[in-house]
Amino acid sequence: MILFLRLNWIRKRTRYSVNLMTLINLTNFLNMKTNLLLIFTVFFATCTFGQRELSSFSGAGSGVTTAFLSDYQCLGINPANLGWNRSKAKFHFSFLEVGASVFSDALSKKQVKQDFIFNKKTTFSTQEKIDAAELFAGNKFAINADVAWLSFAFQQPKFGGIAFTIRERTTFNSFFNKDFAQIVFEGFRAPYFDSLVVNGSDTAGYASVPKTLGELSDGSKISGTWYREYVLGYGRQIISSDKFSFYVGADAKYLAGYGVFDVNSESGNMSGFSALTPYMDVNYNFTSPSQVMGTAMKTVGSGIAFDLGATVELFKKLRIGAAVNDIGSINWTGNVYNVKDTTLNMVYNKGFYSYNIIHEMKDLIQDSSVFRWDGEQSKRIALPTNARIGINYQFSEHTSIGADCYIPVNNNAGSFDKAIFGIGGNVGLFKMLTVSAGLAAGGNYDFVIPIGLSVSLNGGKWEMGIASRDAITFFTQNNPTVSACFGFLRFNMGKVDKNW
Repeated sequence: MILFLRLNWIRKRTRYSVNLMTLINLTNFLNMKTNLLLIFTVFFATCTFGQRELSSFSGAGSGVTTAFLSDYQCLGINPANLGWNRSKAKFHFSFLEVGASVFSDALSKKQVKQDFIFNKKTTFSTQEKIDAAELFAGNKFAINADVAWLSFAFQQPKFGGIAFTIRERTTFNSFFNKDFAQIVFEGFRAPYFDSLVVNGSDTAGYASVPKTLGELSDGSKISGTWYREYVLGYGRQIISSDKFSFYVGADAKYLAGYGVFDVNSESGNMSGFSALTPYMDVNYNFTSPSQVMGTAMKTVGSGIAFDLGATVELFKKLRIGAAVNDIGSINWTGNVYNVKDTTLNMVYNKGFYSYNIIHEMKDLIQDSSVFRWDGEQSKRIALPTNARIGINYQFSEHTSIGADCYIPVNNNAGSFDKAIFGIGGNVGLFKMLTVSAGLAAGGNYDFVIPIGLSVSLNGGKWEMGIASRDAITFFTQNNPTVSACFGFLRFNMGKVDKNW
């Protein structure tokens, strides 16, 4: 799917390593009061590993965010955390915090970097097309990318916290069964077509016993989204004491939609729709009452969404947070098309010429011999709503340990396949360096080990950091999660009450 053609920064090479491995000393925690230990133990028994941290380098390295991130970084995760302050500054603002990851259980790390990240020009031979179809049959390919262009937060004990961010969010997720993988990569030479038809310079594959596209692709999925969100949130403390505090928060989002593509086959029936900005230059060869002309970067949908959160703090050390995010919908009103499940008897498509599915997908989408489209005036789709629960124990300002659970509520475009579970922590060193690490599993990915490093300069007024969502990929070739989260322009100004 081509929703990510505009995000060329994904393809730029980002390499880094963190050689310092730190083991957190749990002695103080084990000596805590029995009731706190019990709460922590129950949480680990029910929800170990994980989360989805958006573009925050502060949380990406540990995989723990729901009860850890505060100020503008908690928007879209748990807005209740605006009611307390992690860095003890009144004002927080940043420019260009970025997070991106590419995962494939079909390709090696070398193949992901060569054909997708570095966009190396390749041309598959016939045999390489056959090999690629075998690799992708029954396997996943997933992308997540987020860019926080501009973010701001203000926090005060009596007032609470207010924050704003402008963030770009893109997702892509695909899964092909054997027959569909062969059609996608081999085109008219796929085994499904038992003869070839030559018409001048054109060659087509012909099936004498045709099936519907839904029957051929049963269990397959291609899903992607691209939208910009403008988020305003507020959170505050409503109960306060030395032993127990309670925080609540909410944020509202305006969503500007630039693209969605969501096609899947279940029980032999294909369904789905598409709405793509004219900037992507996709020609469906079918008319639509919502057609948008030109090649400009125009929005093709808009919507409103909300996030709700709550956090409990015990003895000013242990925080337990819960939130429900992306409650709302987008109404797609431009270039809207529904896919038709038609009989596939003759195909002219030549198949993919590289592993760069995002780049190759354009020709497949607009090939009317494969996909048939019906134009629509509009289509309203619910967002990929998710629930989160997290726990975090704070040893000191920069050292903590916690766990997170991210649960998709529906399977709409942009939703993860399954829940994500994670455990991790942060260790502060030398008052300016924080090392983070964790374990995570689920979602659109396999088992991963996030790791990160952040530096605080000028007395904490300037922060920068870099993280990877999977350190395993540094050392292995198979099942790679090639990723990077980074930010170099985060600033913290003005001190709040040190007891807050």
